[in-house]
Amino acid sequence: MNDLLQTAPTIEVPKLSDRCIAVDLNISVWTARKKDKRASAQVNNANNASAEASAVHKNLLAGCDTLTKIKTKANEIRTIHYQMTLPWTDNGTRIIMTAGYPDYVECITALRDEFNDLIDTFIEQYDFEVISAQARLGDLFDEDEYPPSWHVRDKFNCAIKCYPITDVGDWRLDVDADAQEFVDEAINGYASVMHNQITGAMNDVHKRLHDVLSRMSERLDYVGDKDKKIFRDTLLENVFDIIALMRTCNLTNDTQLIAQADKLEQALRGVSPDALRDDAHLRATTKRTVDEVMATIPLLDL
Repeated sequence: MNDLLQTAPTIEVPKLSDRCIAVDLNISVWTARKKDKRASAQVNNANNASAEASAVHKNLLAGCDTLTKIKTKANEIRTIHYQMTLPWTDNGTRIIMTAGYPDYVECITALRDEFNDLIDTFIEQYDFEVISAQARLGDLFDEDEYPPSWHVRDKFNCAIKCYPITDVGDWRLDVDADAQEFVDEAINGYASVMHNQITGAMNDVHKRLHDVLSRMSERLDYVGDKDKKIFRDTLLENVFDIIALMRTCNLTNDTQLIAQADKLEQALRGVSPDALRDDAHLRATTKRTVDEVMATIPLLDL
């Protein structure tokens, strides 16, 4: 095993304000779903149930492919956002290092443009979709439940907001001597919160690394055609994605994390999914490297 991976990681207390950015992703999508009180009452009455027993929710634009594509694109943006960032606060704010921020902005901006193009197409088709919905919904159709197109457009949004990270040493407060004790307590509390946030973010990296590598190890664990396991090309792509995350989201400058990324990158350089499927020796050596790296991941509640 690589000697570098056998040593304990070197952790330095980082000044995150110089190297990290907090990001919020805000996405809103009109779901075109609405509770039908009349239909709900009919269902409950027909089954001798109380008024709260069940509810009928209508899909106002059932069968609208463009709206479905918008929802799918919104989920894709959220997925990429989570993949390229780390958890930071309980309210959903995430963190990314400045080294990875340009790629993040480029990727999210491209997806947001696709999201907005789909919305523009949907708004152009909206009046026609409302007419089509009347045929699909039958007696459930209620024209008053369909807002005008300009109002519907306002229900869609995709934006990222960025904030600086405040280190403990960045606090600048002008207070009286009587209040200093309370300020010191607040600063100490913030230091504890910051420590927990950094720990949580790095644990997220380790967990994601473990999940990806354990999946690869399990899929590569076969010798010949008799016990052959099927895996998609994304098996390898996911490892390269996590290697990129290890480099752009190493908040603590963890030397062991760097060594793990180097070892994986070296082992997988030039390797293709087809080669892993066809070459038993390559498959075995790759699995061995993956297992060695997994053995050096800090013990978490995985």
